Amino acid sequence: MPSDISLSDIVAVFLFLSCWFSINWISNHYKIKEKNTLYSLSKSYRNQWMINLLERDNRISDVALVGHLMRSTSFFASTSLLVLASLIAVFGVIDQAMKVVDDIPFAMHVSAPFWKIKLLLIILIFVFIFFKLVWSIRQYNYTVIIIGAAPSVFNTDKQLRSYADKLGTVINRASRHFIDGMRGFEYALAALAWFIHPFAFIAATLLVTRVIYRREFSSRTLQAMEEN
Repeated sequence: MPSDISLSDIVAVFLFLSCWFSINWISNHYKIKEKNTLYSLSKSYRNQWMINLLERDNRISDVALVGHLMRSTSFFASTSLLVLASLIAVFGVIDQAMKVVDDIPFAMHVSAPFWKIKLLLIILIFVFIFFKLVWSIRQYNYTVIIIGAAPSVFNTDKQLRSYADKLGTVINRASRHFIDGMRGFEYALAALAWFIHPFAFIAATLLVTRVIYRREFSSRTLQAMEEN
C-alpha cells in the first residue's frame, strides 16, 4: 500500500462506491414516498408494449425497435472496450501521464504506485461497464428470440398475459443492465477528479449523484411520462 494514501482518499473512495451502488439500488428497486422513477415508469411502458406486441399479427416494427435498442447498447459497449484499451495503454507511459496531471492547477502530486491505484479504479469501472452492457445485448437478443417464438394467436387472455410477462421480464432486465452501464460512465467521470485532489473527487461524486437523482425523480421527462 503506498505510504501517501491519506484518510481523505479513503473517505473519497468509500463515498464514491456508496453513492454509486446506493443510487442504483434506489432507482431500480425503491420508490421514495411512492413516487415513480424513470426506470419504474419505463418498465410499465415496456410491459404494456409487450402486451400490445402480442396482440398484433405483424411484429416487424417491434423487432426493429428492439434492434435499435440493441445497436445503441452495442455502441456504448464498443466504446467502453476502446476506453479500457486506452487506459491499459497508459500504464506504459505512466511518467508522461503524471506530468500532464501535475500541470493542472491545484492537482496534488502523488507517488507513481498511488497514481496507478487511481488508474486501476477507472479501469475496473470500465470493466464493470463492459460486462453490464454485453449482458444487456445478450438479453435483447433473447427478447427477439422470444418474440419470434410467440404464437400468432393465444387461446386465452391468461396465456397472452403469461407470455407478455415473460417478454417483459427479459427486456426489462436488459434495460436495467444498460442503465447500470450508463451510470458507470457518469461515475467514471467523477472518478477522474481523484487525479486532481481527493476533495475534488468527493465534490464530483456528490455532483454526479445529485444529477442522477434529479433525473430519476424530478426531471421533465419523468413528468411527461407520468401524464396520461
